[in-house]
Parts: sequence; C-alpha cells; structure tokens
Amino acid sequence: MKITIKLIVLMSSVTLFFQCANDDSNTNYVAPSNPDISSVNDQYLYDNNGKSLFEVYGTATRWRWNDNFIDPSERATPIDADLVIPASKIVEYLWAGSYAATGADASKFVKDLFPAELVYMGSFIFNDDGTMKLGFAEGGARVTLLNMNALDFEDRNWMANPGGGVLATVHHEFSHIVHQTHGIPVGFNTISESYLGNGWSNGVSRNDAIKLGMVRNYGTLNEFEDFCEIISHLLVVEKATFEADFINQEDCSTLTDADAIVNCQELNEGRQLIAQKVDLVVDFYRNNFNVDLLAVRDTLQSRLTKVIEINGIPD
Repeated sequence: MKITIKLIVLMSSVTLFFQCANDDSNTNYVAPSNPDISSVNDQYLYDNNGKSLFEVYGTATRWRWNDNFIDPSERATPIDADLVIPASKIVEYLWAGSYAATGADASKFVKDLFPAELVYMGSFIFNDDGTMKLGFAEGGARVTLLNMNALDFEDRNWMANPGGGVLATVHHEFSHIVHQTHGIPVGFNTISESYLGNGWSNGVSRNDAIKLGMVRNYGTLNEFEDFCEIISHLLVVEKATFEADFINQEDCSTLTDADAIVNCQELNEGRQLIAQKVDLVVDFYRNNFNVDLLAVRDTLQSRLTKVIEINGIPD
C-alpha cells in the first residue's frame, strides 16, 4: 500500500491528501542469507549479537541509495548515514518492541508478520505531478520509511502525528499486513452505513469522517483503510486525546443554536460507531492472536514519552 499526499495550493493555503494504491510487486521478496556487513551501520543491522532486525526478524534494511526503490518520475534524497542506527532503534523500540514487550504471543505475532525488507530514505518522495509520498508498503514484504533525515527524538509530531508521523505510518502499514494475512473482524465493514470510495478526498473534513464513524477522512475510502486508521490512531494518539476526540460523548444540552445541536448529535452518533469498531478490533486481536492492543498502546505511549524526555532510545 502507498500513502501519498497531494499538495494543492489554493489562495495561499496548502491542503494535504493521503492516498493508498495496491502494489503487490514485491510479494516474492526473499531476504538475503549473506548480507553485506562492511560498515558499522550494516554490522548493527545484520550482526549485532543476535539483536539486529535481520537476526530477530529476518529483515533486510536498505539505507544505501538505490534508484530502483523509486519510480523514474519521483525524486528523493538518501538517509544520512549517521541516522541509520537511530532510525532502526525507533523501529525496534517503538514499532516491533511495543508489541513484543506485552507478551510471548504478541512477540510471535509481530515476528511472524514483520516485513522482510525495510527501506530508509532521507526525504519524502516527490513526484512530477505534485504529489508527495509519506511512506508506503509493497505487498506486505517491503516497507519504505521517508523523511528520516528529519529524525528528532524530541519531536512528538514527527514521530506520532496521526496524519503522517513515522509511527503512524508504520503502524498503519503493519495493520495492512495483518488484514491481508488474517482478514478483518466479522461485521466491521457493516458498522458504518457506507464508505466514500475515491470521494474521500473531495473536501471531507475530520468531523465529516467522525460523523460517518471513521477517525480520519482517509479512513472513509474503504473498510480496509478504516481498519488501519482505527488501529494506528488508537496506538499513536495519546489515550486522553483519542477518547476525547473519537469516543466520549459531548454534552449537546448546553448548546442553543439549532445547527450546532445537530452537528453535536451527529458527531456523537459517529463516535458511537467508532467505539464499536475499536471494541471489535480489540476483541479480534485478543481472540485470534492473544494480543492486547490496549497494552500495546500503553507500552508505545509510555516508551514514546520516555524517548521524548531523554531525547533518545533507552539502552
């Protein structure tokens, strides 16, 4: 799946759109049995006393520039060499580690589904048509992380912004791997009355999405993006903020304007739908994989707070 944002300048304002497209060209990727470990970065990635991404997950990490990782119409810059290890520590600690720390079954779950290949790039990918990719996954086998040269352990927005932070991207894409392998919860796609398809980008606001029972406009595309957006928001958005924005009922009785009352009631109805989806997803993970998504969220949030406090990944 590919996440793309289109930058459209209109009357000096910039509107961001996100778009996913199927790309299963890499489903047959096989990690190398004898990877190059000629640099300090590669030694960390492949031969690190049994703790590297390759040794634990069989994941090959690509950080050297390779034109084959982008289309001819695209432009990007390589990741700075001195950011490769910090980037990998984010992956280990705040992505895979947030699952693995919650129990043996969760550890097996993430190990079984972790992508065979990671690609790091320093910038976003810019296209000739004016679009800009945030990051993407291909066929569940390769996940590409972008804008890594902006890595800042103290910047919660860079890491956890649900509209494009690196953690939101990886947890969204990992959720695609989950549903491509195991499906989505029975009944999930019927909680909301309908999805907007490609109409999701036609001026759909977050409040519009909430009224439909989705957490973001991109989730209104179809049930699969809805599933992934629910999970990524649940994990990376602070618990109190997530509940205030998407779960808790607003008191509409204090309002006097008729339009404001209707708007409040419609938002509350949408929040009820989101709450149903969250419950269904949490049960789906618990019953099928013995993975407690709420524990994963709490672990991720605790770890993220620690990373920001100490400006780095704990040893």
